Amino acid sequence: MEKPVRTRFAPSPTGFLHVGGVRTYYFAWLLARKHKGQFLLRIEDTDRERLVPDAVQAIFRDMEWLDITIDEGPSTEEITKAGYGWEGAKGPGGPYGPYIQSLRKDRYKEIAEELVLKGHAYRCNCTAEELDKERQEQMARKEPPGYSGRCRERNVPASEKHVIRLKVPRDKTIVMEDAIRGPIQWSDVALRDSVLLKSDGFPTYHLAVVVDDYDMKISHVLRGEEWLSTAPLHVLTYEALGWEKPIFAHLPSVLGSDGKKLSKRHGSADIKSFRDAGFLPEALLNYLLLVGWAPGDGEEQEIFTREEMIQRFSLDGVSPGAGIFSDQKLRWMNGMYIRHLPLAEYGKRLRHFIETAGFTVDDARYDAILPSAQTRMEVLTDGPGLLGFLFQEPLVRDLESLKKVKGTDVPTVKKILLAAQDTLNTLPSFDIPSIEGAMKELPEKLGLKTGPVLESIRIAVTGKKGTPPLADSMVALGKETSLRRIGETEEALN
Repeated sequence: MEKPVRTRFAPSPTGFLHVGGVRTYYFAWLLARKHKGQFLLRIEDTDRERLVPDAVQAIFRDMEWLDITIDEGPSTEEITKAGYGWEGAKGPGGPYGPYIQSLRKDRYKEIAEELVLKGHAYRCNCTAEELDKERQEQMARKEPPGYSGRCRERNVPASEKHVIRLKVPRDKTIVMEDAIRGPIQWSDVALRDSVLLKSDGFPTYHLAVVVDDYDMKISHVLRGEEWLSTAPLHVLTYEALGWEKPIFAHLPSVLGSDGKKLSKRHGSADIKSFRDAGFLPEALLNYLLLVGWAPGDGEEQEIFTREEMIQRFSLDGVSPGAGIFSDQKLRWMNGMYIRHLPLAEYGKRLRHFIETAGFTVDDARYDAILPSAQTRMEVLTDGPGLLGFLFQEPLVRDLESLKKVKGTDVPTVKKILLAAQDTLNTLPSFDIPSIEGAMKELPEKLGLKTGPVLESIRIAVTGKKGTPPLADSMVALGKETSLRRIGETEEALN
């Protein structure tokens, strides 16, 4: 019988979710969904010094926004017990909990002691001062710094304050099969005898991740390639315990457009920043799918439905080479997703950003402008700048730009505005076709070029140059408001 596919996302609550981490866990989610398996969330909170308040809540919030469903994870009781509770906190739980590492200390101690008993680990009571002195001496001799193994044969008693270290075999070739990179072997492991269990009873990552993945029956471990250098420690630990190893897949790094690892210097790369910037979660995930994965040679499709992503994803399509994250390409893809949203859904999502910018939304005007606005946005934060004129009273106009419209002067602009008032006032129907027809004829009547005429009227009605089409904007505002704004502008020019 084929082993069930079980994958996991195991963030550390030391900050907010980074796009690189999200790309990793989305690949893991897709793999589980494709094979009708389970996807679980585990909180790796053993780094007590770097814990960030509310980070666990933020992880749940970001995963909910991205619509990544969790089959197993911390239960509500576990979240509360670990001190991460918040109002309304809810977690799925599952049969292999606790799913928070700080609640699993007894299990890690049990395994660490088993490794000591089997001779694969040992107690070390070296002080920080002794370790620092040893490191300084190694560097003075131009040797790679690291623990020398001085406690290997000292039989440090359990009654003394100590850590437990893995006894890394000397002159042993370590082999690991990677689902992306193929067979990898280390013939000369540079790693020294790493700490597995700290003196405060908390495990290091290297012990906890092996124990958790084994206990939670994880079939595939997807993680960033930065963990390749320490993979031998995990392979050795599995072998020392006699446990079957999961399938490892070390994903390529996510780089910025400058070819360097994506970080704060490229701008905010955490999920909250993308949410606040008006990106759609489905667009972000679609784009991240293509950073390091391709559907096949010669395949040009870039936009995928969620179901298509699940069906077509495989580790065979993941490249071992680094993927480039392009803000420009993401914005393009986000604009494509915005244009394909159902109009009501688009209006619902956009409204949040309009109101957050401080505008009180007039429903009639808002609904009228949505169809033309939808084709003109790359991110939802474009909304306030594009549509704010609908809800702004009194309207703030860029009069200086109006005075400098190419091919006009102030008297000419006033002439345009007065003619526009007369023309619009006499229209039998104030609808888009009628307004467009009138605006098309107006420049010829005035003996002027079309551009300066329409630009002058646009600034008068909307306050600036960049807005939805002029006729659409006027219809959304209504005849009375449009005419009043043109008259106000003409008077302001006086």
